Amino acid sequence: MLRKLFLTLAIATSALAINGTAWADITILVPSGSEGDGLRAAAADYAKMKSTKVEIVQAPYANVFEKAANAGQTKSGAFDIVLMDDPWIPFFAENGHLEDLSGYFAKLGVPGPDNDFLAKSLAVCRNPYNTGPFVCIPYVGNAQMFFYDGAKFAEAGVSGAPKTWDDVYKAAKSITDAGGGRFYGYVFRGGQGNNVVADFMPLLWSYGANLFNADRTKVTLDTKEAKEAMTMFMTLKGISPKGVESFAPEDVGRAMTSGVAASSINWPNWVATFEDPSQSQVVGKISYAPMPAGTHAGSSEIGHWTMGIMSASKNKQEAFDFMNWATSPEQIKISATRGNPPVRFSVFTDPELTSQPQFRHYPTLMEAINFSTPRPRHPKWPEIENALGIELSKAVAGTITPDEALKNAQESVSKITNMY
Repeated sequence: MLRKLFLTLAIATSALAINGTAWADITILVPSGSEGDGLRAAAADYAKMKSTKVEIVQAPYANVFEKAANAGQTKSGAFDIVLMDDPWIPFFAENGHLEDLSGYFAKLGVPGPDNDFLAKSLAVCRNPYNTGPFVCIPYVGNAQMFFYDGAKFAEAGVSGAPKTWDDVYKAAKSITDAGGGRFYGYVFRGGQGNNVVADFMPLLWSYGANLFNADRTKVTLDTKEAKEAMTMFMTLKGISPKGVESFAPEDVGRAMTSGVAASSINWPNWVATFEDPSQSQVVGKISYAPMPAGTHAGSSEIGHWTMGIMSASKNKQEAFDFMNWATSPEQIKISATRGNPPVRFSVFTDPELTSQPQFRHYPTLMEAINFSTPRPRHPKWPEIENALGIELSKAVAGTITPDEALKNAQESVSKITNMY
């Protein structure tokens, strides 16, 4: 029922544009890369359809946060919509920089986004997580998967998807040993900040550890479980290429596409690169799997890109109308063909897409989203991530011990969150 109403409203909106209704200009801040490129293409389609101006401001990942935070704090109204990484939502919502979308959905006669969206995709768009009002709408369905060369893993004694990190290590060590410094079994992002944290969190969760306790009143990096996760992380570092302590996504991508590395944790936007003959030497060779288990079930880090309206926007209704249109089933499908993973069940299971080789990872990705874990929902997450990432990267570089990294991170994060 909700989906039918959604489609009816989208058609009605299109009809208004055709009849010449005037629409205010809107400005959207997006990240560099495929996520921002996809929304920029959608904005061009919308502007043409509405005969209005949609300005896109594109910036690197970290600068998007800085620009949006500055606009929120100064109430400049510089941006109407921000395409934001989901762990940023508590900062923007709890500082009053994001519009509560409840009233806009109420005008449509619905309580929120329709139930064709995946439940986990919607959960990250509410603040507090999964219970509060919607302050964003999901647009890009990112969650990590485990990428591996199935033939090389089989030769190394692990047939099919590795079920545990021990399986990963068994195969990857064999590949590294045979590589003689020319190729390796595993590669990861070890650079400071978001890079190393994103690749460490799935291991942390798979060993039953977490950054905070259940009610977020204590940092919990000084536990046996966290040390077990760190031990496996450093074990995998020992069979990875030299220099991983400074690796960013592009470095991992190059190692995988060139065949230098046989496995990694990675994000779905890399699938198109791996399957592109002009960029990759491993076309058709990479398999996609859920996150391996440690002592507990594996869980991917969810990393959705979501659209929210800045509270200082002067064009809030127009901004909501655009977001509602851009996240419709039809537009999410178009976005998927442009390289952005979807957030809707109907698109994940669309036979027109799933019958094509470049979308063969969709069942695995949908499973990864459904069993994903969000990064800790804390308004100081960017500071927390940076502090943790500095210590983890030092451990990877060998300038401090793994135990020292966890101890230092425990202290740093506790100070940031005032949990001493």
